[in-house]
Amino acid sequence: MNKNICILLSCYLCLSTSVVLAEVNDIEINADQTIGQQKETKKEAEESQSIVQQTLAAEIDAKQTGVSSPSQVKAVEKAKAWIPSAIDYDWLQLTSNEWLKGEIKAMYKDSLEFDSDKLDLLDIDWEDVKILRGHKNSSINIDGYGPTNGILEVTGQTVKIINDYETLTFDRSQLISFAPRGEKEIDLWSIKVTLGLDLKQGNTDQLDFTSRVSIKRRASRTRFFLDYIGTISKTDNNKGDLVETVNNHRVSANFDYYKTRHFFYTPVFAELFKDPFLNIDLRTQIGTGLGYTVIDDAKTELSFSGGPAFLNTKFISVVDGEADHESTAALVIRTNYNTALTNKLDFIVKYNILYGNEASGGYTHHTIATLESELTGKLDLDVSFIWDRVSKPTADANGVVPVSDDYRITVGISYTY
Repeated sequence: MNKNICILLSCYLCLSTSVVLAEVNDIEINADQTIGQQKETKKEAEESQSIVQQTLAAEIDAKQTGVSSPSQVKAVEKAKAWIPSAIDYDWLQLTSNEWLKGEIKAMYKDSLEFDSDKLDLLDIDWEDVKILRGHKNSSINIDGYGPTNGILEVTGQTVKIINDYETLTFDRSQLISFAPRGEKEIDLWSIKVTLGLDLKQGNTDQLDFTSRVSIKRRASRTRFFLDYIGTISKTDNNKGDLVETVNNHRVSANFDYYKTRHFFYTPVFAELFKDPFLNIDLRTQIGTGLGYTVIDDAKTELSFSGGPAFLNTKFISVVDGEADHESTAALVIRTNYNTALTNKLDFIVKYNILYGNEASGGYTHHTIATLESELTGKLDLDVSFIWDRVSKPTADANGVVPVSDDYRITVGISYTY
């Protein structure tokens, strides 16, 4: 009897222990589910709050822009009804209330590069963007604050930068530039190649060839430019041979660091120039300076920069008793002007002035004025007027003094990568 009772008590204890363990396990599972639901609810609440805030901002913007007609009100209400979450893609809403899904490449000089799967790479005026929601960590440059990192949200005139530590809020006018972090280095670079060729045969045989290469790297606070322009021209000498009449090459580079939205340093700039018809075998300049952007909006940019430089000029030949090279201190002043005349036509002017001593050429300048017309997304038709001047050219070994001014007009097709 006692044995049976012991067996029954053992079975009861085992059963009771199993029930207790099962209940504990159920409690833990329910607790985990509750915590997960709470996290999801919190995330949805935060997302909903963000959407509500952006919807209210969109409504305020709509009222401020004078939306009043029934069709406009309906379009605004429809746009407010849906604001997408930036999880796997970036989203932007235009001032026309249209939404675009894709990937932010960069925003610089009031121009947003946005890559869409269907529309390819778009260049959108920043003033046409109403709402922007990024899903990647970005490097952002804020006027008066400096560079920072975080998830970028732009709604109306408000900029929010969200990171692991804080949420920063700024006025939209303070936003200078931004680009997603972790992008490939190649995405920061752009290359433009222009080729022009003029071939004449008949009573006069002539070959004119012009090439230009422009390489740029733009980050949130820095920019690097490397430009090359070269021209070769050959003309018939009435003996069946083509004689070279033009052969000049110019390479220039500069690195700019933006301290504020308009003020920038140029730690170093340099230029190499060669033109045997100006009796210049090689002219080298290197310097440092400051710059200021006077106009910087969606359509026009005007900036001035310059500073002291060291100038060294080596001549091809000189008259007896003269040195074949000259080194001197110099002053460089540069002007860049770029404006959009229409959606497909730009006007660009570069005007560089160099002041040196008379033995090195005195006052010289290099001017390029270009009308750039877009043919396709990557192809442009460029028409340029080029004016080079050396006020005090150096005579060669025969005592011949080159002409001070050279003018030319070039027409070419350019490709931008």
